[in-house]
Amino acid sequence: MGKAMQKQLACGAELDLALLREVVRVEPYDGEYGTQTARWKAIAVSLSTLFDCEIPHRSARDHFETMVETFKATDKAQRMRGTGSNEEVTEQVQLLQDLVDRRAASKETKKTKKEKEQKRRDSLESTGSQLCLEAEQRIVKRQRIANTAPIKKEDSDVVTQEFLEFEKQKHADDHAYRMQRLEFDKEEQKLRLAQMAESTKRIE
Repeated sequence: MGKAMQKQLACGAELDLALLREVVRVEPYDGEYGTQTARWKAIAVSLSTLFDCEIPHRSARDHFETMVETFKATDKAQRMRGTGSNEEVTEQVQLLQDLVDRRAASKETKKTKKEKEQKRRDSLESTGSQLCLEAEQRIVKRQRIANTAPIKKEDSDVVTQEFLEFEKQKHADDHAYRMQRLEFDKEEQKLRLAQMAESTKRIE
């Protein structure tokens, strides 16, 4: 960030308040990967229009992060000293506190969602692995039976029938696993589309 832009972004409380209000409105921290840049660009466009100057989205983002870190450091120092409770709470302080809380909640929500999705993937993969293991065990069992006794016509027919039943069950197991996986993928796609629609709505 150039010195001129640093001076421009730090020049007064009016621009700081406008930036914080836009962040509250657009919520760039709440976007999925790939949408956060678009949200910051939308914020920068709004600020540029409001103040009749060009403000790059990276500059707006960096200045916001600086404001948040400064606020958190000041708030921590005040709590350690036991001061600040009787001081006047400005709109800027209220907005910063609100945004700090929102970001923390969003981060926790994303973490919980990611853990749930990972558990579901693990469950599907475990189911698939178990089906494969059971299929392999059935093959070994059939081969052992076939190799340990003289094969009569009746026995041969039984083995053939058992093999056909095994193949049928294996196909059913594979189909069930594929259907579970397909349903999971469909739900993930619906969730991504809903999140993209929400992101577009917020940017507009």
